[in-house]
Amino acid sequence: MTSKKNSLETIPEHTERRCPCCFQQGDGNFCQHCSEDMDPKRVSLPFILKSIPDIFFDIEHGLFYSIKMLLLKPGETVRRYMGGDRQRHYKPLKFVLFLGGLYAFLFVNFNIHGSSTGIYESMMRSNGNSPETGQHMDQFAEQWNSVLLLIQFPVIALFTWILFRKRKYYYAEHLLANAFFIGEVSLYNIILFPVIYLLNGTVWVDRINVFYGLWILFYYTYAFYDWLYLKKTARGFFISLGLVICLVLFIALLSLILVPVLFIIKIKITGSA
Repeated sequence: MTSKKNSLETIPEHTERRCPCCFQQGDGNFCQHCSEDMDPKRVSLPFILKSIPDIFFDIEHGLFYSIKMLLLKPGETVRRYMGGDRQRHYKPLKFVLFLGGLYAFLFVNFNIHGSSTGIYESMMRSNGNSPETGQHMDQFAEQWNSVLLLIQFPVIALFTWILFRKRKYYYAEHLLANAFFIGEVSLYNIILFPVIYLLNGTVWVDRINVFYGLWILFYYTYAFYDWLYLKKTARGFFISLGLVICLVLFIALLSLILVPVLFIIKIKITGSA
């Protein structure tokens, strides 16, 4: 009897845990109710890189769910994804590359541009040079805006990681959050594309771009505030607003450097402006 009793005592007991997605209790490696991983790993660079092969081959049902939740509750969506609620969501790197790629395809393929004088054209005129090259650069910057964001978002994630290092998020987790946010703001230019296409080459495209810039300012402020500040305070909101304004100025400065470089590369590859 003693040996039998001891053998029974060695059988490990199941530990009841709550699923990070549906919050139902269960045991084992996967939730019995929604199939989510019961022990989600933290988001790391290898975790993000593993999703790259699927970007071009899989459009999941989670795309529209992620779009809705990132509009309504961006911070909570990011935190829950990091906490293990991943089955219902589109993978963040796929999200930003899919929407950013679609945005770039539409605006480049249909040669979308406004009518007002751009910054590079103004620079060329002020230096006494032909404004034609500046016009081409302005159009290139406008059309390839989403690609520029894709190039810059790892740098933006580095800034937020350094500034909010006390939150103890990995750099990869900042990449995740910024991928979600950039993908979301890219979506609204895609939605507006039919209107922009009809107004192409007019001053209305410039006006839409102004409102789009204000939308980016508002959304990013709201998203960072909702994500990084669990306790909602006026101080947290204004810190988020200041961060976004600094990031916008930084991106504008970085774009001034990147656009001429990428424009020259484009000319060398294609042989035309």
